[in-house]
Amino acid sequence: MRFPKNAAHCFVENGAIFSLTDEDHFFSLILNVKTALFSLVPFLLTPIVPLVGQTQNLPPQIEQSRQTLPIDSPLTPMETEANLGTSPTFTAESPGDDDLGQQVILKKKQVYEPFSINLGTDLTYTSNVGLSETFEQEDWFWRSVLNATYAPRFGNYLLGIFSVTQELFRYDEFDALDFESLTLSAGVAYNLWFLGGINASLQFDYNRLTSDDFGDEIFSNRTINLTFSRNFILSRAHYFYVASSLELGWSDPEAAARNEFTLLGGYHVRLARNFELDLIYRAGYYHYTEIDREDFNQTIQLSARYHFTKWLTANANISGIFNASDRNGFDYEALNTGAGIFVSWKF
Repeated sequence: MRFPKNAAHCFVENGAIFSLTDEDHFFSLILNVKTALFSLVPFLLTPIVPLVGQTQNLPPQIEQSRQTLPIDSPLTPMETEANLGTSPTFTAESPGDDDLGQQVILKKKQVYEPFSINLGTDLTYTSNVGLSETFEQEDWFWRSVLNATYAPRFGNYLLGIFSVTQELFRYDEFDALDFESLTLSAGVAYNLWFLGGINASLQFDYNRLTSDDFGDEIFSNRTINLTFSRNFILSRAHYFYVASSLELGWSDPEAAARNEFTLLGGYHVRLARNFELDLIYRAGYYHYTEIDREDFNQTIQLSARYHFTKWLTANANISGIFNASDRNGFDYEALNTGAGIFVSWKF
């Protein structure tokens, strides 16, 4: 699953913009713990902004896109289980719950809808647009996303996942960082019912970043991601979830290629019928395969969602990102907060 995918520019140090993960976006599946994307070639920022350069002159769009969350919030293992038909169905809340206890009922199975069209937009503030260790610059960026997904079910435990996602990133002050991201994904998710309901997913992603207005390619990346996730349900209103993932990557430019090992833990709570919160912590070890560099990246995020209707959702989030590298000039921190709206049609 991936969490997983932003950009910015100005010779800067490698970094990241917002956090994981992972949500209902298009079950980028089983917990797109990762996230995906990146870029190349150094750009010139506004003359008065003396930012530092990244390894091999790689622009920050690469790392920022890798840190971007699905626009409607992080995908949780719980939602993937629902798609696989393994989640329990509860009765509606009532005043007698405390006396009767939690009730699980049987109901007529709804028709599964494998196709979905998702459209969203959000506005985000970042404290470190260039992901720089020493020259931090604030900015706002607007993102819009269009996604189409086909997720056929094969029996009760196997789910296929095929999706196309186009994203646009537009910055306020540092508009030289504007870019577009195209991602093609194909994979499968399987519920390992014989191992306590652990979810497993295997996914292939191709990501391409282009400069403003679909100009020159600045980065392309091919990844294979293996993820395992598990829910720990406390009640119908809240549950914990954990996930681990291994991602192998091949990119152009080669200096951006890396393998990722990620652990994620989260807590989900529904405070009201249409209002829910997620608190997520993600830790990732990044091994760059073509250059001598290793990073330890941590993200903590709090996100909220309000469902106006079955197809219309508003979201808000705040996240902190902390990157520690064994190479000088690549440590950085970033605070990001934003809000947006998301529309989804299933058929």
